[in-house]
Amino acid sequence: MNNKIRLDDIQISESTRILQNDGFIVIGNIARCGLWIKIPFNVYNFIIPYIGMQDGYKKLMDSLGSESEQDYYTTLLEKLAKIQVLEKKGKLPQKSLINNLCIELTTACNLKCKHCSGMYGSRTVVSLPNYQLEKIIKWASMQRINSITLTGGEIFCVPDIYEKLRYIRTNFHGKVGIITNATLLEAEKIHIIKECVNDISISLDGYDERSVDYIRGKNVFKKVIQSINLLKMEGISNISVSMVLTSDNNKHVTDFKNLCESLNVTPITRVLAVKGRAKENYDSLIFDQDKGMEDNILKHVNMLSLCLAGISTLSISANGSITLCPAIEDSNIVLGTVDELDNIEQILMKMQQTCIVEEVSPCNSCNVRYFCSSKCYATNINIFNNFSLREQRCKQYKKKLQKYVWE
Repeated sequence: MNNKIRLDDIQISESTRILQNDGFIVIGNIARCGLWIKIPFNVYNFIIPYIGMQDGYKKLMDSLGSESEQDYYTTLLEKLAKIQVLEKKGKLPQKSLINNLCIELTTACNLKCKHCSGMYGSRTVVSLPNYQLEKIIKWASMQRINSITLTGGEIFCVPDIYEKLRYIRTNFHGKVGIITNATLLEAEKIHIIKECVNDISISLDGYDERSVDYIRGKNVFKKVIQSINLLKMEGISNISVSMVLTSDNNKHVTDFKNLCESLNVTPITRVLAVKGRAKENYDSLIFDQDKGMEDNILKHVNMLSLCLAGISTLSISANGSITLCPAIEDSNIVLGTVDELDNIEQILMKMQQTCIVEEVSPCNSCNVRYFCSSKCYATNINIFNNFSLREQRCKQYKKKLQKYVWE
């Protein structure tokens, strides 16, 4: 018996979920780590009464008939604690501590990419007014936010973008990152980017001229390469280049990484967000055999079904609305406006992500539902609220996951 183990002040965590099948259960934490274990249902039922009981561990050990049984249940309790199923009583829900703020400066964009989830380039142009940007930066500084990411649309469509970068750098002392398509950079103003920006993320979405121009438009590849060379000549090294995986490029990840290596930039691959123009062009962006598998969850089979949106990240749209993250701007989850920033902590305390897969039928009765669910809240909204995508995902994953989890 392990005298260090106490069950008196222990409880099952609120983000613990259980799946059941043929006399066994899978139990894990869907919000914190996604780790899980499979145990017989009768074993789970046997230990539950002792969780939180005074002298619960001693009473549990006394009820067992052999030392091997004591070792088994002691090890099981240790595993349940390790995967954060068991926690101390009275532990408060995970508190929001925003350390990254994403600011959409504009919905304007000079491109009309086939896979754009935000319909940029064809939607009504809205830009964040200067007075709201100033209020946001003041709030971020007072809250000691670690980093700000500026995005669009395309931020270099904003006429006074370089003045805005200087204002932000002067009044905010955390890290400043930008996301750009890098087709509108002005050579004579690259030095301002060097002075004001810590990290540059460039969206490329291909590995050569043909693949990039196919999804982003003619001559985009050449312009981006020229811009990267300009940034490098200025001594800017903190550059990442991203590629969203589609049917046209997903067999060329190595080619993409080789391109990035030749440019001395960091390669990033991203999954396709099935909304906006990506949803319209879905059949051409995804091969039939890959539909429903955009995030390839079979690589990491876990129960993570919630993310850190609204806990460590927050997003502000160009219209001044505050959302959990930029990927779920159009999901009707609006927390408030820029004018309500001072009260955002109270709003966040009341706001909790819901586990989408628990709300959609017949998914909510599936015995692998938390494994099929993505850790990205926006992905879950996009897929599980769309009958066609949900069916495709089920077709691709269900049997494979059931075999992995239960057999």
